[in-house]
Amino acid sequence: MSRRSAVRDATAAVSGERGGARRSGRRERQQSHARPALWACLAAGFATLFDAVVITYAAPAVSASLGGSTAGVQWLLASFSLTFGLGLIPSGRMGDVYGRRLLFLAGLGIFLVGGVAAVVAPTIAVLVAARFVQGLGAGVISAQVLGAIQDLFTGRARLSALAAYTAVGGLAGVLGPVLAAVVIVTLSAQVAWRVVLLTPLPLVIVAFVLGWRGMPGPRARAKPPESERVWLDLPGIVLLCLVVVALTLPVVEPGLSGTSGLAVAGAAVLLGLVLVLWERRYARRGRLPLFAPALVRSRGFVVGNVVALLWFGSGMAAGSVVTLYFLQSPALSALVIALVFAPGALARLVGSLFSLRVVGRIGSSATVWLGLGLQAALFTGLAIAAPLVPNGALFVVAATAQIGLGIGGGLVEPVVRATTLSFASAELHGVAASFLQLTQRLAATFLVALATGILLTSSGVSTVATLQAALATCAVGSAVALVASADPAFRRAGTRAEVPAPLRRAAHTTPAR
Repeated sequence: MSRRSAVRDATAAVSGERGGARRSGRRERQQSHARPALWACLAAGFATLFDAVVITYAAPAVSASLGGSTAGVQWLLASFSLTFGLGLIPSGRMGDVYGRRLLFLAGLGIFLVGGVAAVVAPTIAVLVAARFVQGLGAGVISAQVLGAIQDLFTGRARLSALAAYTAVGGLAGVLGPVLAAVVIVTLSAQVAWRVVLLTPLPLVIVAFVLGWRGMPGPRARAKPPESERVWLDLPGIVLLCLVVVALTLPVVEPGLSGTSGLAVAGAAVLLGLVLVLWERRYARRGRLPLFAPALVRSRGFVVGNVVALLWFGSGMAAGSVVTLYFLQSPALSALVIALVFAPGALARLVGSLFSLRVVGRIGSSATVWLGLGLQAALFTGLAIAAPLVPNGALFVVAATAQIGLGIGGGLVEPVVRATTLSFASAELHGVAASFLQLTQRLAATFLVALATGILLTSSGVSTVATLQAALATCAVGSAVALVASADPAFRRAGTRAEVPAPLRRAAHTTPAR
């Protein structure tokens, strides 16, 4: 070998070592930045999820204290999810371009303002309005949480972060009802629900401090190029929410019939048509519409959203109606219900922590089928058992079913999220995560209102027959989600041959040979 060749080889080796060191340094810096950001995400997620689960336990005390009607209770339970969806898409897109920190902190501020307003609300109308504000803040927060996880983690680390987020939801599901129940049985109805709604607010302040220090800041350039300009499509978001409200109104207000009912139905159809025309026009102008073409054209992403919205909406609705039904039983206190149902929330936490291992053993598609099939079967079993066994035995059956539902939900959530979001390109991470959350929350708005409307009679009292009908509705939603998950485009995402790279790496617990 010539001296020149030896020098060239030595130079290349040194350059390779330097390049490897630079890449290793970048990975270490990203990991060191990702950890505090994840802690901020988990703290904010816990606060918002805690707030979402305690409202069902507070609802009877709110009704007793403020004299809310059945419709008022339905709006109280459904309002949070509606504006949650409203805040997702615009904040997700802004976070994609300008960084997560500012939007994350703004969302926490909005949530905190709405929470304080809810605590001091003098009427149920003001309380529902405050819940709308809190839902908006939670939507802004959630878009940054899922966007940051998409940005900062890849492969198995991403699925682990999503599983941690699901586990935090399980922990909130355990602590929230128990703490709310302790407050409700200890204090008077006039004070109890206010203390319950106050409980998560200190953690919001903690999340704010963590987010200030840990969330990714704004991008280096002050002004994005034309290709990265943020198009929020606010008219599209407002139109979609109006469609959901128009569809929900007949459920919340069963008195709408005849001319009024036809008018509302006609308004829903008209608004839907206007939304479609607007989205097409918006896209023709070269802007990114609410229904981003790249995502809407992805069959796997669309199917994943259908699966997620039916699974999430059915689960939220069933949890609300079962809890409300037993809260109206004079033989059961809120604390007993919370303690007996707590193992179900713990099971969700355990299921999420073991989801990676289950995916590695049976694959992501089978994991989703297992979780959804378990949920559909348990809802069906509860609906069948409701009129056949006395309330005491039904309570035991429902508590046992909660454990299975918790395990199934913990398995399904991180896998469905990771699979669905893996169809999105890097520049649409925040958009895709926000859209997924949007469909879930709007479905929850409708299904919670529908199920509670079926459960509660005009006098606000539930019966065994109405419980059975509400649970049957949730079982149908879960069964449709199970069928949808068998779609080839979505199912192939769980196979090693065709799964997108991030989930393929995440779906195996052992290194590739």
